[in-house]
Amino acid sequence: MSQYLIDQVSAIPNVNVRVRTQVAALEAGDRLRAVMMRSGDSTKPVPLPADAWFICTGGVPRTPRTDDAAGIGLVINTAGYLMTGCDAASDPGGSWPLPRKPLPLETNLPGVFAAGDVRCGSVKRCAAAIGEGSMAVALVHRRLAEVGGD
Repeated sequence: MSQYLIDQVSAIPNVNVRVRTQVAALEAGDRLRAVMMRSGDSTKPVPLPADAWFICTGGVPRTPRTDDAAGIGLVINTAGYLMTGCDAASDPGGSWPLPRKPLPLETNLPGVFAAGDVRCGSVKRCAAAIGEGSMAVALVHRRLAEVGGD
C-alpha cells in the first residue's frame, strides 16, 4: 500500500488498522455485526463490533506463487512480477519465439497471458485487474485464431 494511503487511512478516527491479526469468523445475520479476531500469538478469538469491513492485502506479488510460474519458464523480474508484452520479449531471460511481437498481456510463452497485480507494470487496482482479465480473454481468442484453434 502506498504511504499516502496508509497516512490517510490511519488519520480516520473510526478506522482501526490491525497488523499480525487473523480473522477467525464473521458474525452476521442480515448484516455484519462483528469480526472475530485473533491478534499476535493469541489463539482465542475476540469479537470486534463492526458494520463494515475492508481488506487490503497489498500490491506485492507473493514470490512463492510466481516462483511456480518461473518453474514453467515464464519470465519474472527481480521484484517477482510476471513480464508481459514487449517487456517479456525484450527480457534477456526470455527468448520470444515468434516473428510477431507479443500481445499486450502475453508472457514470453506464446498463448500464456497474465493479468492483474501479478503483472509487471499493472496499475494495482481492482477495476484495472478486472479490465485486464477481460482483455486477456479477447487476446486468447486472437491467439487461438492465429493458431487455428476454436
